[in-house]
Amino acid sequence: MKNIHMLAAEAIDRAKNLQEFTVFRDMADIVFDGNPIPYTMNHVMGGPVEIMVPAITQAEAEQRVNEWLKGQRA
Repeated sequence: MKNIHMLAAEAIDRAKNLQEFTVFRDMADIVFDGNPIPYTMNHVMGGPVEIMVPAITQAEAEQRVNEWLKGQRA
């Protein structure tokens, strides 16, 4: 079992290593239902939506966006 010092050190290390990754999705995939949007997004008509996500890896960023979009449909 991890003690509080180990958990704090892991959280600080993770925060230090976060980067901003861009995830692209079609506008039709995003549901705007009045709830706050947790990420910064850019969109140009006719193109995909650019979603900027803080994460450790591109794969983690993609997963976070997928989970957010899945929750939008629930």
